[in-house]
Amino acid sequence: MSLFYRLSQQLQGTAAWRWYAGREPHERPVIAGLVLIIIAALFWIAIWKPISDWRAVETNRYQNAQSTWEWMQANESKARARATQPGGAPASERSLMPLVTREANTLGIRLNRLQPESDGAVSVVVQAQPFNMLVQWLDRLSTTHNIDVQRISVDAEGQPGLVNAQIRLI
Repeated sequence: MSLFYRLSQQLQGTAAWRWYAGREPHERPVIAGLVLIIIAALFWIAIWKPISDWRAVETNRYQNAQSTWEWMQANESKARARATQPGGAPASERSLMPLVTREANTLGIRLNRLQPESDGAVSVVVQAQPFNMLVQWLDRLSTTHNIDVQRISVDAEGQPGLVNAQIRLI
């Protein structure tokens, strides 16, 4: 017996087949057409669309990786040349965080939060620090390391002479 014959025999034994066989002859093609449309829609929703979407996403990821690879190859010589230069990064690209923390530690200022920003600036938050020491620290950063204050917000703390501040250094 063939597989198709066995499947048709099993199908004819179901309640759905008995219901279908009990319909008028002119209704059966309409029902069969609707069943085919439903099966096609389920195939589209459950199989074809997810595979198609996955393929589009993976193609996009491949193209992004390929463009990154090409950029890396184009800039490899520049990166190697910069890595072998004495003195490291130019002054415009220096890292502010070590300078800021070292000067703060020298003066005994406790930094509550130190956050680098994408443009090379650094945001600093201090709480309950002496105002005079804070001003002295900012002056040392400016005169010694040419680090300037771009934005500052200072609020009084509960005790006299102590302040909270949010500072953006560049």
